[in-house]
Amino acid sequence: MKCVKCSGELEKVTVGGVEVDQCPKCSGIWFDFGELQKILGQPDLDRLKGSAPGAAASAAQDAVRGHCPRCGGAGNMVPVTDLHHQGVHIDTCLVCYGQWLDGGELEVLRKKGLFKSAAGFFRKLLKRKK
Repeated sequence: MKCVKCSGELEKVTVGGVEVDQCPKCSGIWFDFGELQKILGQPDLDRLKGSAPGAAASAAQDAVRGHCPRCGGAGNMVPVTDLHHQGVHIDTCLVCYGQWLDGGELEVLRKKGLFKSAAGFFRKLLKRKK
């Protein structure tokens, strides 16, 4: 499959028993429907670690509206902002519901998820002590 954002050829990577596709050029990752949610808590998620682009490169990648690599889509991918992960645009195909993360966005999702988990833990701990 071709990369959504650049001219790279996606390579298969298995994480937590789920096969996803990553671009070796821009570190973007393609997730078929439901795969992103399945891999977020996996211990071998580091296999997908990619370098985060600089702010200018990230803005440039966000501006690209590529076609779905799985089905071709009925048009361009649509950027969706997850309410739980504001600041990360998950490009989504409205035909097959596949999702694309630009290089570095997976790390942002992981960090925000870890921060939320730690914050929730401390909130619960403080409530118990009262």
